This record gives sequence, C-alpha cells and structure tokens, in this order.
Amino acid sequence: MVGVPAKPTISVRFKDGVADVQQQELVDMMLVHPGFNSDFISSENLPVDPYVANRKSSEPAHEVIEMKYGTPVSRETKGDLPQLSPEMQKLVRASAEEMAKKLLPSMVEHTLKNLVAGKEKTSGKKRGRKPGRKPKAVVPEAIAENMPVESEETTIKDVLV
Repeated sequence: MVGVPAKPTISVRFKDGVADVQQQELVDMMLVHPGFNSDFISSENLPVDPYVANRKSSEPAHEVIEMKYGTPVSRETKGDLPQLSPEMQKLVRASAEEMAKKLLPSMVEHTLKNLVAGKEKTSGKKRGRKPGRKPKAVVPEAIAENMPVESEETTIKDVLV
C-alpha cells in the first residue's frame, strides 16, 4: 500500500468567489467555522458584495485576431479588465468632473463660433438652386399682365397669339 488513506470530509465548492449552499446543516457548519468573517462571509448580512472589485473570473483572457487573406485585420482582447478600487473610482470621477467644469465654457464658445462661421459661409450662397440648373420658365400669363394695354379690346389670348 502506497500513500496515505483518504479521510472522509465535507467541502463546499466556491466558483468565482461565491458558494451557493442550500443545505441548512452545511450552512450551520460554515457559520461556526473559524474562517467565517475572515476567509468568507455570509451575503445575507450585507446589502452589497464587498469583494466585487477583487473577484477575478475563472475564464482566462482571450485574444481574437481577425484574418483576411492571411493578413491580420483587427485584434480584440477579451477577458479581465483591470478593476479600480472604490477609492480610485471616486478619485477618477472627481477629477473628471473638475476637468469637465474647466473645459465646458471653452467647448461651448468653440461650438458657437463654428456655428456662426458656418452660417456666415452659407449666407452668401443662393438657396434653393443647384449649380447648372436652368432657371424657371416664365409663365405667359405673368408676361401678359405686365405688358402695357393699348386698348380695352386686347385680351391675354390676343397677346399670346
């Protein structure tokens, strides 16, 4: 006989930092375990998961390269993105808000100048006609109305003929 004989034990499997235990006797055993509140905690006592920032997925990172005719076209990396601590997230958010407050007035001014410059650029052009388009045909009735009348007997039909 080689090795040490196996000892029967009870164990709980954690996947991605979470163990879902349904059996009440196992839950009771975990609550009295010396590692409770140091190695693992009960999620029923907390409104949010305190380890969400530190938890890493069991799925490894993948790099997908699209090939076209033997030449790489695009490259996409899928996997774990670096997580920032809550303190760092607050610091980044505060600095972004401060930067936005500084840049907003100049951005508005720049946008308004571009709008005014675009309006001035298009104001000199004739609107509604494309270059090379023939002018509208003159309606004969409009010509007849503008012609001087020699006598009352002359009508529009006489002028057009």
